[in-house]
Amino acid sequence: MKDSASQKSSFDVLFIINIVLKYKIHFIIVAVASIILSVLFSSETFIKPRFKSTAIVYPSNLTPYSTESETEQMLQLFESDEIRDDLIRDFNLFDHYEIDTTEKYPLTRLYGQMNENIKIEKTKFESVDIEVWDTDPVLASRMVDSLLTKMHKKARMLQREKSGEVVVILKNQLDLKTAEMDSMETALLEIRTQYGILDFENQVKSFTRVYYEEVAAGRASAGGSRAMDKVMSNLINKGGEYNSIKEHLWRVRGTYNDLKLNYENALKDLTKELTYSNVVTKPVPAEKKSSPVRSLIVIMFTGSMLLLSFIIIVLFENSKRMESNKLR
Repeated sequence: MKDSASQKSSFDVLFIINIVLKYKIHFIIVAVASIILSVLFSSETFIKPRFKSTAIVYPSNLTPYSTESETEQMLQLFESDEIRDDLIRDFNLFDHYEIDTTEKYPLTRLYGQMNENIKIEKTKFESVDIEVWDTDPVLASRMVDSLLTKMHKKARMLQREKSGEVVVILKNQLDLKTAEMDSMETALLEIRTQYGILDFENQVKSFTRVYYEEVAAGRASAGGSRAMDKVMSNLINKGGEYNSIKEHLWRVRGTYNDLKLNYENALKDLTKELTYSNVVTKPVPAEKKSSPVRSLIVIMFTGSMLLLSFIIIVLFENSKRMESNKLR
């Protein structure tokens, strides 16, 4: 059985070798024709060359909203509808990609073309790789630059929206604290004017000592005694209120100063000009096309045609051999 299997294997190998030798001229003709055709059909007449422009950037000054990383937030910014629509308008991509807007589903075709030509991906090093492929190397480089500029603009707009909300909230709180302080200042002024209380703690110490010394010595006249009695009554009746308002005003002023500092910082955030990426690799117009790779096309097409020819010839020769065996 083993000898039979060995003989069959040897016979098959010899059969294939004989086919190659018998049809070598045919294979050469197929190879030459395939090379000529693949070179012809991979030329610029049939396939427009495409150039690639690349940028590699790291995120900077971005504040993630949840569990996302800064890199993931940057990707979300790049994928925003606003940036995509601005790119379509600025580079007139309908005309550039030769898409007829009167045909059915022009936007779907355009978005598909953009997804094919624009690749924005996160790398294993937490950077973002931007690739733009186009038949115009300068346009490809400009589109990468434009994507970066629009991402900065989008990030700055979001940051200013958030800072603007904080500014409004802090301004309202400042206004409330200002009104509260004004009300307490008015109340203190009224007590000072009507009841003569200017500094309750010092006044009550000094006046109480003098008052009781005068009363004990019997030197206070009736009129003087009534005047001192009035001052003592004012201190007793309004002193506590004065002291309470003054202490509360001191606390409100402290809160006001903290709010004012936060308000000033929020105003700075509202107007500051930040960049939101560190560019590691800058986009430049490519000198050489990136696709199609003609040598690869020629090799693959020629190899495919030779394989197809070989299979057809093997089937043909095998059919002839089987017919010959039947006739025997």
